[in-house]
Amino acid sequence: MLLVNRFSPLKCLVLGIVIASTTACGNTGMALSKMGQIIKDPTIPVGGPLDQPSTLNLTLLAEPDINRNETNQPSPIEVKVVYLSEDSRLLSAYYEQLSTEDIKEVLGKNYIDHQDYTLLPSQFKAVPPIKLDKNNNYLGVVAYYADSGETEWKKVVKLSGVGHKYSVLVHLKDKEVDVRKDEE
Repeated sequence: MLLVNRFSPLKCLVLGIVIASTTACGNTGMALSKMGQIIKDPTIPVGGPLDQPSTLNLTLLAEPDINRNETNQPSPIEVKVVYLSEDSRLLSAYYEQLSTEDIKEVLGKNYIDHQDYTLLPSQFKAVPPIKLDKNNNYLGVVAYYADSGETEWKKVVKLSGVGHKYSVLVHLKDKEVDVRKDEE
């Protein structure tokens, strides 16, 4: 009975609040510190790595003998790197469609974005890191060879738009484009 009177409900409530606030102070201090860092530098990621947009390190490499023209001389090649939510429309598209029509129209709702590059024979190009859209599930590459009938001119690799770091090599060879993906 003496114990019950000594710890009235009001005293228990106050004691609980004091214990909770002192226990949380360490975490609250860290949270306030992190918030201050984010205010100073808004590029600091918030959340765990699995919640962050995926990043893509893209490298393009052209062989010395790529894209031979009518005089059998290597020539520059145009390349589209296409970010997609779904790959079926790109895989079913004809060379002529992708070379003459607007790529957004050809790919419809599967299209997220694209980037155009022109590479010279023997050229190496490292692209600055790219943050992927959360809906990005595929990366397509279309290489506009002079002779599309004898080349493998498009490839697609599977990606995830969230929680990954990818390194992709687009290797432009004499008769094909090769796309290789590594994940950290």
